[in-house]
Amino acid sequence: MSLLFLLVYLIIILVVIEIFVVLFRLTGLKVEVSRFQVISMMTGTGFTTGESELILGHPIRRKLAAFLILFGAFSLAVIISSISQFLSKGIVLTEILMAAAAIIVVFFTLKLKSIERILAKFLHPSEKK
Repeated sequence: MSLLFLLVYLIIILVVIEIFVVLFRLTGLKVEVSRFQVISMMTGTGFTTGESELILGHPIRRKLAAFLILFGAFSLAVIISSISQFLSKGIVLTEILMAAAAIIVVFFTLKLKSIERILAKFLHPSEKK
């Protein structure tokens, strides 16, 4: 049940990020700048760039930023609490093995040449291969 809660909460966080990207974009920021700054505020990483000054220098963006910083702090507390509940019940060996297997499958899938070519085109669209 706590894993389902974590998944739902992750979806909520992703939706909140996208909502605030739109709100910051409506205040005049570019989408790329908005997304990076929103994630920075949500995670409390506090990147200090010229872009962060764009947030602080605008009264509406500053209010949006304050909400995001608080939401990110509360979200971290909720996530830690949920994870601690999950861990207190004890982790079953099969769950650990399934998680490890999933990570290994993703790793080897990313190493396939065909997948690398597709990702290279996606990540470097201006380069001709």
